Order: sequence, then structure tokens, then C-alpha cells
Amino acid sequence: MKWQLAVALCSILFVTTAGGLAQAGNLHLVEELENGFAFFRSGKPDREDMEQYCEMGIEEMCVLAGNAAAYEEKYRDACPTLKVVYDYKQDADEPLTVEFLQWFDAWVEEARRAGKRIAVRCNCGCHRTGRLVAYYQMRYQNLSTNDALAIMYARGKNWGLHRNIEPQVRALRDHLEGRLCTQRPRYCVRHGEALEESTSGKR
Repeated sequence: MKWQLAVALCSILFVTTAGGLAQAGNLHLVEELENGFAFFRSGKPDREDMEQYCEMGIEEMCVLAGNAAAYEEKYRDACPTLKVVYDYKQDADEPLTVEFLQWFDAWVEEARRAGKRIAVRCNCGCHRTGRLVAYYQMRYQNLSTNDALAIMYARGKNWGLHRNIEPQVRALRDHLEGRLCTQRPRYCVRHGEALEESTSGKR
């Protein structure tokens, strides 16, 4: 069983680097389906990254750093078709909310049905992005918690400063399983505010 898990993890790590997708902006392919759907993760983009987004056909971006104006909007001429669907500064020290996860799942599931190519990013593409991608991989790719964490750590840095993210990911597993949170309360998925401000009026 252990060797099967190792093979699966190696396969996913290969996919995330296949085709030269591991770029300076920490851009990686997470998953691609036969209908054209693809899910990417990234750090903050420069002009060349924005051009690459368009070359890869990325249509929508979820910005977890709340700074789309400084990047996606600034370099809009490099990828005029990219739509920012979420732009809010999440805190890596605060767990994800039920409301955000509901929005994220609806966004992902619509994209999977429609064959869209979508992406998420923060600044380095490591911590806030890593946390959300771990959730995605546990929910949509059926990865174990430990395998999702292994990929998260491989795609990030400075983890000594962000030791609270692993228990948040473990709490996300509890949330997915519909069970009581096994982590300390400050790491558990919680209810928060509605998302109208962070998701409306984006283009």
C-alpha cells in the first residue's frame, strides 16, 4: 500500500512540473482534465507571467493576496482576457471559512463542467495558495492529507514561519469528512462574512 501511495505522489509531482510549468513565478499545473479544464497555482505575476497565463489559456484567477490592482490590472494589456473572480487579502494565520470554501467549490465545479482553465495565487504561491491547493487535492484528487501536505511543502518555502498551516490543512480534512475538528480551535474551519465584496465587480 505504501509503495502505491509513493507512486501516486510521484505522478502528481511529475504533472505539476511537466512541460516546463515550474516557472520563476512559482507557476505549476495542479490538474488537467480531458474536457480542457485545468487548475493552476502561482505566485504574483509580472508581465511575462501574465503573457504566459494567456498562452496557457488561463481564463479566471482567484487572488488570495488582495492585490490584483498591482499585478493583474497593472499588466492587463499582457493578458486582456484574464478575469479576476476573487480579490481579497486572506491571512495565513486565520483558517479558511465555510463561506469561502462554498464559494471556491462552486467556482471549481462550474469550471470543471465548462472545461475552463483557472488559477489561484497569493504572493509567493506558497502558504495561502498551498493551503487552498491542499484542500483542492484532498477534495478533487482524493489525495491523503499527508500526500497533500508533502506537495504543499515541496512547492513552498520558509515553513518555519508558517507552522500553523499544517494543522489548518488537517482541519480542512476534518471539514471534508464532516466530522468534528481534531485540531486546536484556532485552526478549525469557521463561519465568516459573506463574500460579495471580494467577488463582485471583478473582471
